[in-house]
Amino acid sequence: MSHNPKNTNEEEALENALAPIVDRLIDKNFENSQEKMASNMAPLIGGAIREQIKSQKDDIVDALYPVMGNMISKFVTKSFEELLHKINAQIQSGLSFATIQRKIKAKIKGVSETELLLEENYEADIKAALLIHKESGMLLAKVEDGDIALSDTDMLASMMTAIRSFVNEWVANNSDNTELGEIEYGGNKIIIESGGSVYLAVIVEGAVDTKSYEKIRSVLSEIITEHATSIKNFQGDYEALQQDAIEKKLAKLLTTQKRSKEENSSEKMHPLLLLLPLLLLAFIGYKIYQNYIDEHIKSAIVKELKSEPLLRPYAIDVDVEKQEATLSGLLPFNYYKELAAKKSAQVSDLKALHNEIAVKKAELDPLATSAHIAYLLKGFNLAHKTNIDYTFDYDTQTLHLKGQLASKQLKKELLSSIEKIEGISKITEDIALIPPEINAHLYFKKRSSKLTPLAQKELIDIIEKFKPLPSDEYTLVLESFSDMLGSKEKNRQLAQKRLNEIKNFLQLQGALTNKIETSIHDEPPEGVDATKNPSLARRIEIKLKQGE
Repeated sequence: MSHNPKNTNEEEALENALAPIVDRLIDKNFENSQEKMASNMAPLIGGAIREQIKSQKDDIVDALYPVMGNMISKFVTKSFEELLHKINAQIQSGLSFATIQRKIKAKIKGVSETELLLEENYEADIKAALLIHKESGMLLAKVEDGDIALSDTDMLASMMTAIRSFVNEWVANNSDNTELGEIEYGGNKIIIESGGSVYLAVIVEGAVDTKSYEKIRSVLSEIITEHATSIKNFQGDYEALQQDAIEKKLAKLLTTQKRSKEENSSEKMHPLLLLLPLLLLAFIGYKIYQNYIDEHIKSAIVKELKSEPLLRPYAIDVDVEKQEATLSGLLPFNYYKELAAKKSAQVSDLKALHNEIAVKKAELDPLATSAHIAYLLKGFNLAHKTNIDYTFDYDTQTLHLKGQLASKQLKKELLSSIEKIEGISKITEDIALIPPEINAHLYFKKRSSKLTPLAQKELIDIIEKFKPLPSDEYTLVLESFSDMLGSKEKNRQLAQKRLNEIKNFLQLQGALTNKIETSIHDEPPEGVDATKNPSLARRIEIKLKQGE
């Protein structure tokens, strides 16, 4: 058949005329129907990728590596940051039972708390599981944790096929081998378990232990056992594949993780509840400390009471609570009750004292009464330099006192003290009122009023004897005598100076308030010859005079 030039020219002319119109229609249709065109082309693109993977796997890996490498790097960095924040939050979470348990566990293991937290936080956390058809690379079923969302799972399944082929070439050549393969990046893994016509890709965050591997194999084994025929004959019909049943099997991989999170969530307590153990420990510690203080106070009070001979024969109960002491028991005298309170009040750290001791007169022991009399008289005699003695008739409870005292006031004071002793029915006395003997002679040098050391010593003895006496009963009498040398007037002036010197010494050294009488004689003492012994004539005599 011969070629007609005319027809060729017409076709070219028609093509040239329609080409601009067709191009505009295509552009307009693309702009108005992008979604429709994308949905129509998606199966073609997926098929093209699968064909490309079969024929040119290396090219696909090279093409995807820049994107996948960057994505994996960002994911690892983000995961590590989240891990650090989680560990810091746990360390700073304060006191809780879990914190105490972790501290004890760290001590037992001999590691730091941070190392233990790292170990705890590196538990396997399954984020997603994908069941992928080995031959076509199509996604048969998937499950995802609530914290992750896989947008284009078909594309991901295809990429997983390429990565799997790149990393584990032998899986494709030996489909019967179920040895676990994995892709690891940082602390995260994609575990690939191959079996029959499919393989299971599990995305895991954290460290994977043996139990996790066994669970993955168990789930894949169940799926292959129950759905082997539908998987083998899969041609894109997901209803015939029983996709829902397969996804329920895959969901078992997430069940343990979800349950663990729920348990951890249930274990979280309100921050105020975390204070309860601390408050309980503080309360127990306070009670122990308070009990220790109370027991210490009680022991100290008992020791003080036992140290007093008058209280030792009696049973006095001591109860201490919150540093407040309560005394109880039975004593025969109010004096003993007050004595017990006085002794107890000497204890330090005591805040209050409640004296609930009952006083009940009992039949007195005459020996005890006699001992009280002896104790009182011993103190009186020491204080006043006296020597009062006594006899006590046990049968009639009659006390007889004998001795001598210097004044009526001292006698009255003694009898008043004796009458306070319980167990005495009658008091008789044979006490003589005899003042102390004071008859001193003080001598001076010629024409001098200054006291000699010997004169000062005698005055101190007088003070010791005179000071205890009642000032209204006794008077000191000072008499000055002269050696008759010189004029009478000058001798009198010198005598007055000597008397003043003695009075000043008595008042300053002894603080005496008693009355002092003075007199001046112009002649020497009786029986002294001034011409022969003028030094004996220059003297002052001191005597004691009892008032009416």
